[in-house]
Amino acid sequence: MTKPRQSLSSLFLKQVPATEREHIRRLEEIQKTHEGRPFHFDDGNLRIMYLNPKCMQSAMKLDAPDELVCAYSRTVMGLLMFHPQPRHILLIGLGGGSLVKYCYRHLPDCRITVLEINADVIAMRELFMLPPDDDRLQVIHCDAVTHLQENTYDADVLLLDAYDENGLVADLNTAEFYAVCHANLVANGIMVANVWGKPSALAGMLSRLRQQFARQVSWTRSPDSYNLIVYAIKGISISIEENAVKALSDQHPTLQFHELQSRMLSLSSSADYADQEKELAALKLSLGTIMVPDVNVPQNYADWKKQLDQ
Repeated sequence: MTKPRQSLSSLFLKQVPATEREHIRRLEEIQKTHEGRPFHFDDGNLRIMYLNPKCMQSAMKLDAPDELVCAYSRTVMGLLMFHPQPRHILLIGLGGGSLVKYCYRHLPDCRITVLEINADVIAMRELFMLPPDDDRLQVIHCDAVTHLQENTYDADVLLLDAYDENGLVADLNTAEFYAVCHANLVANGIMVANVWGKPSALAGMLSRLRQQFARQVSWTRSPDSYNLIVYAIKGISISIEENAVKALSDQHPTLQFHELQSRMLSLSSSADYADQEKELAALKLSLGTIMVPDVNVPQNYADWKKQLDQ
């Protein structure tokens, strides 16, 4: 069984101060009334989705439901540097719909299709103020693996952001599934994956993605957690021009593209990594520079909430 990830959505398993124990106790009481299903917790202006008391899934400000509260989700939207005007986004994993709401509001010419396996998560969409299905948005209750074997999409962007109560979904992070994702992208499309794990496991994921996407893969760590956000380009590598970054920053001032651009890492696409062991070693070395203890990553709910208020 996959262990729960030590990241934003698993706030946070090392030190448990008294305030955190009380917070978890309150969540456990709420969970009992939901008989193990996902539930929400309101704390002032925050509404939070939990898969279980130690696994936060999504967070939303009640007075700004379209805002990207978590830094990892803002990092995911770095996709706009590679594909600034997507026509169709295919998203695997709904959660509280933070990415869906942001894209629906700020990319008005874009169609959004969401694949979500958990009916209980879909049932909470009104609580998290997701717009109803229409000609631009469709949420489909399905197993993404099976669904994409039976249906084909021409997506400009594919967002892989699927977790369950145990953490990363293994079936959605295999070479076979990455090939399916690749096949569902247009010629210049981009896949963005939100993943978590030890550097050794992450290196394997990056290697599989590099193989599938002809080594056109970049990555960075989220500033507020140990989640790795990976950008994989289908087709010819896209250069990120300074003028384009400035224009995007003007359109999306909360996303901090310049800072994100400075944090992104990759291996040279022209380097010879025919020996897989050499490639894995190079990837582990790259990950070792960012997957390190960071005082800016909150260690518990109270620290995380305090960071939001700053």
